[in-house]
Amino acid sequence: MVKNFNLELLRNFLVVSRMQSFSKASAYLYMDQSTISKQIKQLEKRFGITLFVRNAQGVQLTVDGRRFAQQSEQLLDDFQHLGQAAAISWRQLRIGIFDNIAASFCQHFLLKHFSSLGEVKISNEGPALVHLFNQGELDLIVVNGMLQGKITGRFQSRKLADEEMMVMGGRQSQAILHVSMRLADLKDANVLIAPDYCPVSQEIIGSAEIFHDLRQIDYTETMIQLVATSNYLTVLPAGIVKQLVVSRRDLFASPLVDLPKRPVTAIAREKSVLDAFLTAL
Repeated sequence: MVKNFNLELLRNFLVVSRMQSFSKASAYLYMDQSTISKQIKQLEKRFGITLFVRNAQGVQLTVDGRRFAQQSEQLLDDFQHLGQAAAISWRQLRIGIFDNIAASFCQHFLLKHFSSLGEVKISNEGPALVHLFNQGELDLIVVNGMLQGKITGRFQSRKLADEEMMVMGGRQSQAILHVSMRLADLKDANVLIAPDYCPVSQEIIGSAEIFHDLRQIDYTETMIQLVATSNYLTVLPAGIVKQLVVSRRDLFASPLVDLPKRPVTAIAREKSVLDAFLTAL
């Protein structure tokens, strides 16, 4: 048994095998020839094989020696790449994306990788995605970056965009929608906002006294239809609002400039996972 076996034994063995000479290897390695010879004997004793036979020119690998050399080169190559990140397998990844972020920022990614991902969870509740991430049930989430404070443990993050908020209404509200608006411009209006889990909604609730009626409701097709056919307004991220206004003639919108922009943020535990996602966007 070789004590304190280390990769240097294999490296020195390979030098001898390539130079086919103990004396040349000794000069190359700046080591005593007797030390190199002792290392080769250690390897032969450990693995129960003969690595070299002597000839007039120096030494030559035996059949076992040639096989051992191939295996040694493979082992050293594997060791060299041991710390390098393996290519990401999409089928192993579990990704959670906030619903309107998925529609606005991740369309290309989902179209390309949806069928090959291990798991995709689209949710209207950012905190629920953060909870799953904290529990180790998701490898990457894309949510409002304001939720980063709720994440436990170490993580990597990258902001994808700062998205402004917009107020949207139907034909009955078209007259009060201006080029640029502030919350104060919505005084006495009827407004629908997302539930408390949304950081933007929490900001709006702080000014609840100015509205005639302020209600919290999940983002659904029913909510959009209600806004389109009544005097209720809603506040949503610009990406989803612009898509709705383009696709429907009964919806109108304006930027709401005094609300903080939403930092659309990708979050992962591992840098390799985050980098792979960002490259694929």
